Amino acid sequence: MVYDFFDKHIFLCEMYVEEADKIQKLILNFFPFDNSIQIVDPERGKFLLRRMQLPTLKLEMLQVGNIVNIFSKLLLITDCAPITRKKLFKNFEKTFALIKPCSPNIHGNIITFILKNGFRITRMKNARVTKDFTVLMYKNISNNEKLPIIIDYLTSGEVIGLELVGPNAVAKWRNCLGATDPKEAAPGTLRYLFGENTLRNVAHGCNDVEDAKIILDEFFGYVNNIPKVPFRATFRNCTCCVIKPHAIFDGHFGSIIEIISTSGKFYISAMAMFRVNVANAKEFFEVYEGVLPEYEEMAIHLSEDKCLALEVKALDPNVNCVCEFRKLCGPRDPELCRQLYPDTIRAKFGKTILHNAVHCTDLPEDGETEVEYFFKLISVSSD
Repeated sequence: MVYDFFDKHIFLCEMYVEEADKIQKLILNFFPFDNSIQIVDPERGKFLLRRMQLPTLKLEMLQVGNIVNIFSKLLLITDCAPITRKKLFKNFEKTFALIKPCSPNIHGNIITFILKNGFRITRMKNARVTKDFTVLMYKNISNNEKLPIIIDYLTSGEVIGLELVGPNAVAKWRNCLGATDPKEAAPGTLRYLFGENTLRNVAHGCNDVEDAKIILDEFFGYVNNIPKVPFRATFRNCTCCVIKPHAIFDGHFGSIIEIISTSGKFYISAMAMFRVNVANAKEFFEVYEGVLPEYEEMAIHLSEDKCLALEVKALDPNVNCVCEFRKLCGPRDPELCRQLYPDTIRAKFGKTILHNAVHCTDLPEDGETEVEYFFKLISVSSD
């Protein structure tokens, strides 16, 4: 799309003003011609920020529900103008995708496939599903004699559920899946690449938007602050890995999961996407307060968008999981990693000390505590 200097996208935002302990409503104007922004206080009719370029802010970040960092001020996008919705979000839908029980070694590849096909992954977690959940997913074939076999298979192992967002997401995801039988699937489709047979055909997709809405609520919803489908975290003999928002946005988290799963040393026992507010992020990183000069910026970055928290365990229960996993991540400085430890996660996907792809537990005694922070404390307030 070609833009001129005056074209703009209009977003309604909220910003928490700590000094006044109140929520301030703002208008964010984004000018795609030169990647510049303008912030207006509509109540006072004044500019909080006159038009200026902000290279770090990308149009893809401006999604309703996202938080954007404007010079260390966090703005929650609550809505957009009708003309902006028509231009940017025409035919946008949510759908549910389920990665069926399969080798963890290909989980990262599947996630990367999804991202490369233009979907945003906005919710994600691994789980074990019940018979009732499986019946709900396959209600369109409730009288099929194959249903008991499908139920046995899906309830036999671990699955990964994802919320995918994009234009015409429901139909597009089904096209990406390919035919039910991998032998009949078109080249390049997911089932063609990774499917074994009509039962073990890698993934599932919903039939329509309403079907997707029901399944998304059943998989990711809560009842009395308790998830309908429980998290898999065990809080034992583990370490915590948090894939940071910039690595999520850049589409690297599939590759990071692949590195962990194929390392031959570790496996991911629990994973889930969370949104963390600044107060929670500061509490999570409080051990670094007064120790690392980046402490405040670390907390702000973790709050900018969703992160992916992992409970990681060592295949060998006799090794120190926290210490060994830190070796796979590499030192905090990605540039140092690229020089000395080029095969580490931070060497491959880190940008700066702040944007270094992942957080990993530092102290051996903190592994379980950090996992608990996400899967017990943050989980009840994350969407």
